Amino acid sequence: MVSATIRRIVSPCWRPSDAGEVSSRSGDSSGRVNGLLWYKDSGRHSNGEYSMSVIQANKLLEDQSQLESGPLGLIEGSPQGTFVGIYDGHGGPEASRFINDRLFKNVKTLDVKEDENGLNDRDK
Repeated sequence: MVSATIRRIVSPCWRPSDAGEVSSRSGDSSGRVNGLLWYKDSGRHSNGEYSMSVIQANKLLEDQSQLESGPLGLIEGSPQGTFVGIYDGHGGPEASRFINDRLFKNVKTLDVKEDENGLNDRDK
């Protein structure tokens, strides 16, 4: 269940950059590689553009990062916004890859509509 407090904290992020925009995965999500540096020059966000980069200390990248822009839920009319995840591998890539593959998908299943009193279907 997503509490009303959490929704108030993250609701400023629930704005799409363009009407009908979908996840950043549909764009140029591959970025560029230069040795141990990975970077993406620019992408769109509700408040403008963004860029991101990752610098590896090891040959095996243990960390994962994720940026999703678009609907934050599975039901029609879900809030639009941006989800950013940065996952530290701490000694191996398995946990960070697991979280990167699953966290946002699970967050999207938590989306429920609130009524005029701020209650959602799970609160009733």
